[in-house]
Order: sequence, then structure tokens, then C-alpha cells
Amino acid sequence: MKRLALLLASAALATPALAADVVYEEPAAPMVMAPVTSWTGLYLGVQGGGAFNPDDGDNLSIVPNFTGAGATFLTNAFGNSFSSEFESSFIGGAHIGYDYQIDRFVVGALVDINALDVSQRASAFSNTPAFYTAERSLDYLVTGRLRAGYLVTDMALAYVTGGFAYGEVDYGFATNSPAVNAAFPAFLSSDEDDWGYSVGGGMEVKVTNNISFGAEYLYTNLGDGGSFTRLSGGPFDGSGTAVVPGQFTDFRSNGDFDFHTITAKLSYRFN
Repeated sequence: MKRLALLLASAALATPALAADVVYEEPAAPMVMAPVTSWTGLYLGVQGGGAFNPDDGDNLSIVPNFTGAGATFLTNAFGNSFSSEFESSFIGGAHIGYDYQIDRFVVGALVDINALDVSQRASAFSNTPAFYTAERSLDYLVTGRLRAGYLVTDMALAYVTGGFAYGEVDYGFATNSPAVNAAFPAFLSSDEDDWGYSVGGGMEVKVTNNISFGAEYLYTNLGDGGSFTRLSGGPFDGSGTAVVPGQFTDFRSNGDFDFHTITAKLSYRFN
């Protein structure tokens, strides 16, 4: 009994000492997450690149408004002697837009204005010999577009875009034919304030929270316009000599004024 009492007393005395030797670890400090960048907000910037069309477009159409031997003669005079070409250009300008982020999706709208110098030239060559050339050219382009994209990473956005396009297309006509002179002048009808559309897509990457760099492709179509050149007198009204009232020949380029652009874009974002 005495031994049991001694053992219990020893254990009681040893317990505080053992408790003093217990090491309690401090809880780990909470992890601080870096803030995720947001694409919501206003942005503005500049862009530059190239405008081109690998398809030269349609040839010049010769449309007599009379029939008979005179029309046949005129058609045979040109045969299959036609050509067309598209002149490429640098394109550059500025843009402003607004994006709104919903989870990993981004939707928005933008407007841009660009300077460029593209032209579509169509020619016909008669066996006189003589050339007849109609040219449509564009020196500025405005687009207003919606865009929708998906965040491939927090800093990289892939998107599609589309909307309206507007440009004032200039129209001109030139010929060295002796049948076109002061007595029988060329009449030009120009109707080229053209509205059309632009569609495409691109990729935009944030290099900082406020600065982004991107590349964009667009296909723009401004329609066929309504311009033409009307010639009368000589072979162009079927008489070969005098002017026949109400008879004439129109030279038209009926193909759409369309082209492609690839631009690099730099934007500052107020988010």
C-alpha cells in the first residue's frame, strides 16, 4: 500500500514537468492571394498594319442600252480584253472601346477610325486601240463593332468581332479614246458614300494591368456602290457618227469594294 501511494505521489509530481515540455506549434499565416486582373472598363489606343485583297476583283462591264449591229460591233471591239487589280496600302488609326467581364467571358463594343489608301482598278481595252479605266479608292475607314471573347488565361483574351463599316469611296474614269472628246464627253455618276460591314477576330494580351497588346484580322465589304460612266455619240450610241437621243453605253464595275486588314493594336485600359 505504501508503495502504491509513493508511485501515485511521484506521478503527480512529474506531471507538471512533462506538461512544461509539450511544444505547441503556432498556426500557419493565412495565404494572401494576388488580385486577379479585370478586363472591365474603358480603353483607348492606336493600331497599324496593312490592307490588301488577293482577289483583283471584277472586270469592267460594258453595257449598251441599244441592240442591233451597233451593239454587236461595240461588243466585238473589246472581245475579252479586260483586266483588274487591287492596290494594297498601309492602314493606321485610333480606337476607343469598353469591355465588361463576366467570369471568363468578356463582351464589349468599340469604334475605330483609320487612314489608308486602297484602290480597285478595272480596265477594258478596245481594238482601236484605246483603254477605258474605272477606279474606286478609299482614304479613310470608320467601323463600329461589338466583340465577344473568352479569357484563355487571366491575361490573354481571344475574341470575335463584327459590326458596321463606313467609308467615302472616290470614283474616277480615264480613257485615251478619240471617240471621247469635247463633243462627246464622258458623264460620271458617282454614288460612293458606302456603308458596309466588318467581321473578324483577334487576340489581346495584357502586359501590365493597364496596358494590352493585340493583333486583329478584319474582312471589310463596302458593297458595289452605284457609280458608273456613261458614254454617248460615235460607237457608244450605235450610230457611229451622230448622237442618238436615249442611246448610250455604260461602263460599270459591279464587284464589291472589299478588302482584308491585319493590324497590331496597343491599348491603355482604365480599369
